[in-house]
Amino acid sequence: MRFPPFQERLLRAVRPVCDRYGLVLAGGYALKAHGFTDRPSKGLDFATAIDMPLPDVAQGVIGAFREAALDASVIEVTPRMGRLMVRDLATGETCEFDLLREALQQRPVTCGTLKVLGLDDAVGLKMRALHERSLARDIIDIAAVSQHFSYRALERLAAMHHDFFSVHELLSRLEFVDLMPDENFEVHGVPEEQIKEIRRFTQGWIDDIKLRRAEDGDVDYDSDDVPEID
Repeated sequence: MRFPPFQERLLRAVRPVCDRYGLVLAGGYALKAHGFTDRPSKGLDFATAIDMPLPDVAQGVIGAFREAALDASVIEVTPRMGRLMVRDLATGETCEFDLLREALQQRPVTCGTLKVLGLDDAVGLKMRALHERSLARDIIDIAAVSQHFSYRALERLAAMHHDFFSVHELLSRLEFVDLMPDENFEVHGVPEEQIKEIRRFTQGWIDDIKLRRAEDGDVDYDSDDVPEID
C-alpha cells in the first residue's frame, strides 16, 4: 500500500515505537489495506488497546517524530483520543496524526511492515464515525464495504464500538447524505457515477431501517429509538 511521500516519512518515523505502544493503522487507510477503498486521506490514524495512559502514548510518539527531525505537538489529548500535528519546518508540510484508545475485537493483521486493524474493527470504527458526524468520507468508506456487509451487520459492528449506538441517530445521519452536495464527494476523488451509487446505497439502508419488523429479533420496535414507517 502506498502513501503520499510526507505520510511515508511519518510512518517510517513512528514505526519503531508501534510495538511498544500497541499502535495499529486505523481510519480510511485501514480499509484501504483490506482492499476496499482508494480514497486519499490527509491524515493518519492509529489505534491502540494497550493499558497505558493515552497522553503518555502521545508523548512517546512525539519523541519518535522529533528523533526523525520532525516537529510534533499536541493539538488535543484525552483518555480516549489524541490529535497531534506533525510538521517539517524546512518544507512547511504538515499532517495530523490521530491516536485512538479502543477495545479491539480482533487481532490486527500485517500489511507490509505495518500492523493494521482487523476488518471488523476497521469497519466498526468507521461506522462509529458515521454515526457521530456523517461526513462524506465516512459514507464513502462504508459504501465501499457494502458488498461485504449487510446493513444489520454494519449496525452490529457500530454497536460494538459505541456504547450509545442508536438506530434512530444512524437514520438521521443517513438521511443527511441526501443533502450533501456532490462537491463534498468530489473533493475525495469520487466520480459522478460512484456518487450516485453511494446515494442509492444510502437510500436503500434508510428504507431497510424503516421497513423492519419486531419479529426480526435485533430491533425493538416498541422503542422510541426506531422511526415510524413513512
